[in-house]
Amino acid sequence: MATRAKRPVTKKKDAQSRPLGTVIAERSLTIVGQGDSLARIRVGKPRKDRATNDYFCPFILLGVGEQKVRQAWGIDSMQALQNALQAIRIELASHADDLRWEGGQDGWLGFSQTLPDLFGPKFTRRLERLVGRETDRFARTLEAANQPIKRLVGGKRVTITKSRH
Repeated sequence: MATRAKRPVTKKKDAQSRPLGTVIAERSLTIVGQGDSLARIRVGKPRKDRATNDYFCPFILLGVGEQKVRQAWGIDSMQALQNALQAIRIELASHADDLRWEGGQDGWLGFSQTLPDLFGPKFTRRLERLVGRETDRFARTLEAANQPIKRLVGGKRVTITKSRH
């Protein structure tokens, strides 16, 4: 059975502007080529909308794009938070080459894409298995690349360590 349809990630045009409220998470990103300039992503605490009984999670990107409070919606506060993180990932995608996160490699800002769950648990589990297999395969490749090679040289067993270059 499919999950209930999600609300739009950003607020409706007729919805009133809401403040960010209590900040529950923040990430700083260095803006490349601008010295010590930082872009900040702030996520507010998800709140219940009295008119719809759904939840919204406010967030703002400071120093990147339009600097206004946006909202991501969900059936409950957890889904609203998850949708906010996905909306942030999408918003930052076009700026990935201009930003650096201390915890990531170039072009990686630390907002992972989640697997779609709109098509029900069976399809989501199938995607999870595919991702798991690819992750395992990649990990085995990395392990194999760093395994020492045991060879017989001149009648003696010699261990040759691969270069990591």
